[in-house]
Amino acid sequence: MSEATDPADDTPLADAPRRRRSPLIDVAVVALGGYMLYWMFGDVRYFLQGSEPRDLGDAATFVEKGSTEDLDDTFVVLRGTPDVQHAARLRIEPKGGGAGRTIGYLRIIEGGGSLFAAIPRTTEAAPQQFEGVFEGRMRRLSESANFPAIQQHFDGERIVEERDATPQALLDALGKRQGDGLTVVDTAGQSITLGTKASVTLVVEQPDVQVQLGHRSFDSAAAAEAAVAALGFPYHAPSEQSSTRFYTFYVRLPPGERESAQAKLSVVAIIPPDAKPADPSVGAAILPWITSYPVAASDITAENGKFSFVPGDNAKPGFLLQDGKLVPRPLQDGRLVLDPGEVRAVRLDRPVVVDPAGYVIDVGVRPRDRWLEVAMWCLVLLVVGWNITSLVAGWRARRA
Repeated sequence: MSEATDPADDTPLADAPRRRRSPLIDVAVVALGGYMLYWMFGDVRYFLQGSEPRDLGDAATFVEKGSTEDLDDTFVVLRGTPDVQHAARLRIEPKGGGAGRTIGYLRIIEGGGSLFAAIPRTTEAAPQQFEGVFEGRMRRLSESANFPAIQQHFDGERIVEERDATPQALLDALGKRQGDGLTVVDTAGQSITLGTKASVTLVVEQPDVQVQLGHRSFDSAAAAEAAVAALGFPYHAPSEQSSTRFYTFYVRLPPGERESAQAKLSVVAIIPPDAKPADPSVGAAILPWITSYPVAASDITAENGKFSFVPGDNAKPGFLLQDGKLVPRPLQDGRLVLDPGEVRAVRLDRPVVVDPAGYVIDVGVRPRDRWLEVAMWCLVLLVVGWNITSLVAGWRARRA
């Protein structure tokens, strides 16, 4: 006897629902894609700059005025003086192989260590002339992939920026100083800020002259001093004579009397028959006495309208006239005090250090050149959007 069959047994089984991929994959793709979108957005922003560069004018004015806005990824044109002497060359080899390229890095002098230009080279030979007009993409130095190499090269060059200023300009700057920094207007009318590593040199033309009398023309220090005393002007005879070829004296000799004094000393000087021209051990010489006092910019101060600083160990402070004699100028609490009228020149020396907050201009890079990067950015955006949509769909399916 046959068994009864259940009609339900003949109904085909429904297809099992397809398993959805793990949402962790979508999350990973979105995270990686988001990072790439952020990292590549600078190219998109630069691509949207347009075809006309932003004119920043000349570098000196740009640096002096400063800029409160971020100019990273901006299409610009800037005029400045290239520092050809300290140019750097960087060879870049692609990781995947193929032909490499060479980039020359120039410091724009007016920018100190804050303005550079990256110029592609078509030959290995370094060019010696540049137009001084830099047009291209401006980037933050710290954002440049080659920043470590730029910093290593230019800091290693130990470049020192030199400026000249007037004594009054330095005095005015000292009166306005706040903290260790010192901002001075140089003789060209441009401001320069001196940090703790910068130095100021005061050049003083002393009112006295140096008289050098050769050992072969004067048989003793006493005979040499007697000849100086016979001139009839205040003088100072150092207790120790450092030269082995001549005696040195300092004399308060007016400019109008120097020619006649030279003649008097030449008369009493003994000239040996075998004397050679320009031999300092023979004859007499009267020389202007100019002293230079280098001092750290953070150590010089202004007191009662005068310069005050601690002189170096071998510095000569000059002389004062007291009771008809020249006496060494005394220090005041260990500091040398100079009247601005005594200072002939002021020299400012600032070491150039690469500033990570500065800029480098990728010369020749125009916004339209970034089209490939923009296309890749859009592709990544599409992938990220698709994965976000997948995440949302999965979340809604679970809620249903």
